[in-house]
Amino acid sequence: MKKTIACLAAILILAGCENVGTLQPVNAEGASEVGAVPHFTWEGTDTGSLNVVLPTSESLEGPFGPPYGNEEFGKIFKEVYGQYSTLPVAANNGTPTVATLKGGSMTMWCEFYNDDNTDHGFGGCKESNGALYRLRY
Repeated sequence: MKKTIACLAAILILAGCENVGTLQPVNAEGASEVGAVPHFTWEGTDTGSLNVVLPTSESLEGPFGPPYGNEEFGKIFKEVYGQYSTLPVAANNGTPTVATLKGGSMTMWCEFYNDDNTDHGFGGCKESNGALYRLRY
């Protein structure tokens, strides 16, 4: 029995976990992208890849993980939620996480808090055209 459980756990770890989220437009530029769908694939405890398919069928993709070195966290979050927004309680349990997604003609930057216990979270994303979104997954 223990061997079966260990094998199943190994398969789940190797296969990774996946989450599908939502992007809610915050400004007029984002309103034209209603229906964009973020798809998370976990490759480790707090790292993985993020793919967003825009309504135009353009696919943006890139890695996500905790900020490294001098990489900032908070600018996009404040643009989306407001300069003086208070961080929801979930942020206290989460890891600040960043992602840079690239596609054929667009780039998207995301900042979000990932709850390390559930692999769910929230944050914000900004496209190179100025569109802002609230991200939830």
